[in-house]
Amino acid sequence: MKIKEIEISNYRSCIKTKFELQDTLTVLIGINGVGKSNILNALQLITKGRRNRRYFDEEQNENLLITKLNLILEYEEKKIFLRANVFYETDERNTDEIFNIELKYRFEDSPPRKWAVMNNEFIEVADYMNRKGLIEVPRNKMFQTEKAKWEIKLLQHLNKVNYYSATQFSDPRKCPISFELEDSRLTRSYRRDATHEYFMYELHRTFKTKPEIFELFLNTVNGNGIELIDDFQFIEHEVPSSSYKVRAGGKIEKIIKTRKIVIPSVVVDGLNLSPNQLSEGTFKTLALVFYIINDDSELLLIEEPEVCIHHGLLNSLIELIQIYSKNKQIIISTHSDYVLDKLDPENVLLVKKDNGTQAKRLTKSLTINEFKALKDYLDNSGNLGEYWKEGGFEDE
Repeated sequence: MKIKEIEISNYRSCIKTKFELQDTLTVLIGINGVGKSNILNALQLITKGRRNRRYFDEEQNENLLITKLNLILEYEEKKIFLRANVFYETDERNTDEIFNIELKYRFEDSPPRKWAVMNNEFIEVADYMNRKGLIEVPRNKMFQTEKAKWEIKLLQHLNKVNYYSATQFSDPRKCPISFELEDSRLTRSYRRDATHEYFMYELHRTFKTKPEIFELFLNTVNGNGIELIDDFQFIEHEVPSSSYKVRAGGKIEKIIKTRKIVIPSVVVDGLNLSPNQLSEGTFKTLALVFYIINDDSELLLIEEPEVCIHHGLLNSLIELIQIYSKNKQIIISTHSDYVLDKLDPENVLLVKKDNGTQAKRLTKSLTINEFKALKDYLDNSGNLGEYWKEGGFEDE
């Protein structure tokens, strides 16, 4: 599935923001405060669509924030128009809590007014199937019609969106020196921020269950690739664990569980280091490389990959993003002229604020004379990043 075009209405600074996406890599540039992050957050709204059933009531719709999303999708060689009304609240941490989503769609060759309304419970089913790695829909009459199966399958693809923020992996000190598994699953952390712990867990799980992917990751970051580290190692210690459950009649049953403590280490110049001893740039690069390779999402959103990363590593990271964007859509936002140096103008969206956030493909946001000047500059003088740095888009 590919998202060809999106229109965002009434989401923060995106009053009416409409733009096309490349099938491969799309890059958002613009000064601070124009709404690049708002665009990335809006693209995640449908994937956050697990309804808050406990509190939701149809009558509450009028008291909630409402964002409208109009998408043009390419799926199974068909063009599909999808409309979504998202009802939500934003908490004090600026996190969107979705209460309800109304979805409808039509095919390109359908009559303009013939929209099929989608059961919004299918969003939860699709999310559940993705989390559990299921292919077959649950055995429920509601889900067994061909139409329902197709809609759930479409939502499974649409839900595969992951977002990596600029500072998500920029503080290695948050990474624990070990983590605990119970029956091969990560024990719930008591810490609010478990991002780094989950990275270590997912890296270990890939090491155990997908050795070919782990080998690809390792060969990308070790001496065969960008020479960031030598090796990743995991030491496992089994910990005896048991609990008791009282059955009817007072019978006590002993439950034996398998628990492990996993200690990850990184080999750098022959030294074994804990992940929290790595530099900010090294840790963030390792995490981004891993997820670019291992994340099976249909759409990856990466905010400012240049944060904490020096130009040599950044060059390798952008090349990797370009390679993997051939298999999945990737959108990045950036303030870096160095990142822009590696791109073609066709991949760039210039984001401005003009009665709300506006995003236009760079080649369409310039006048004929401006585009001619850009082409001349690229052909004879320098690259796209230098043109931006020297004020070539000064009216942005």
